Parts: sequence; C-alpha cells; structure tokens
Amino acid sequence: MKNLISFKKEERGFVFVLALLIMTLLLIIGITANKTSRVETRIAGSDKTYKTVFCAADAGIEAGRAALYILKKADSGNWDNLLARKGLAGPYGGSNTLNDVIDKLNPNGRNVNGATYTLRVVDNNDLDGDPLVDTDNTVILISTATSYQNAQTKIQARVRYIGAADEAPQERYGAENTGQAKNEVSAVTTTNQRW
Repeated sequence: MKNLISFKKEERGFVFVLALLIMTLLLIIGITANKTSRVETRIAGSDKTYKTVFCAADAGIEAGRAALYILKKADSGNWDNLLARKGLAGPYGGSNTLNDVIDKLNPNGRNVNGATYTLRVVDNNDLDGDPLVDTDNTVILISTATSYQNAQTKIQARVRYIGAADEAPQERYGAENTGQAKNEVSAVTTTNQRW
C-alpha cells in the first residue's frame, strides 16, 4: 500500500511539469502567430501602397496623354514649347510644364488616393539632333507618382499625335460600351497603323 501512495505523489509532480511544458509550447505558438500577423499586415500595407502609387502614375499617363492632345490640337508648336519649357500658346498661356496644364484642367489637382503624380515630357529620338524640338509628332511622357510614405513609381509612355481626328482614341470609349474606341476606325488604316 505504501508503494501505491508514493507513486501517486510522484505522478502529481509529473503532471505539473507536463502542464508547464504545454503552457510554454502554447506561449511560443502565440508569440510566433503574433509576429507572423504583424509581418503579414506590413506586407498587405506595402502592397496597398504600391498599388495606389502605380494607379496614380497610370492616371498621370492618361491625364498627360489627354492634355498633350488638347495642347497639340490648340497649337501645333505647343509640344516644342513643353520640351523647351517655354510659355504655351492658346488658353494655357503662362504654363510651361504639363503639370501646370493638368492643374488648370483638373480642379482636383494631381492627387489620386493619397499619391501625387508629376509629369515630364521628353523628345523621343527623332534623329533631328535637338531634344527641344519635336519633328515626328511623337514624345515620351513620364509619370512619376509618390505617396505620403515616400513610395515611388515611374511609368513611361510614347505618345504620338496622328491628327485632329485621333484624339487619343485608345482611351475614349463610346457610350454604348461596345469596347471599340471612338474614331479608331477612321484614325487607323492599313497604311497608318499604331505600333
């Protein structure tokens, strides 16, 4: 009988040690889960910031492309004036950058969901030897977006002016939402195709 009682006393200590080990294991799992959760939250925040900045830069390309077509239609020398940072002709007089023009066209400014885009126009390599003169109606539009967290994205697009009928047809869709851009058929022929 004495042996049975002493065995139970030793067993009580073993249960205590086992409970302590299980509690330690649960504590380690909890700490690991907490750290993983914080890392995942940071990753999701970074992904959201990246997408916001990318969307702002893309919006800058679209706004800049539309503004470039408006400027070229108003005065054929406006692209040269933008390249040389001279005053623009027409209703945008006093502006010497595409950012100034966008600010005049859009009262909301160049902010998109907490990110701000800036635009720059440079001459493509049109083999005229002068980076301040556009001879082939093609320029390179660069949109750089920056968020309040200093995340930055840069997008570059080639913009080509075909004529007044063109008016950026790839971005202008009809109200019937057919998926075919307005003026696309008249602007693109077999001899005058987009790249």
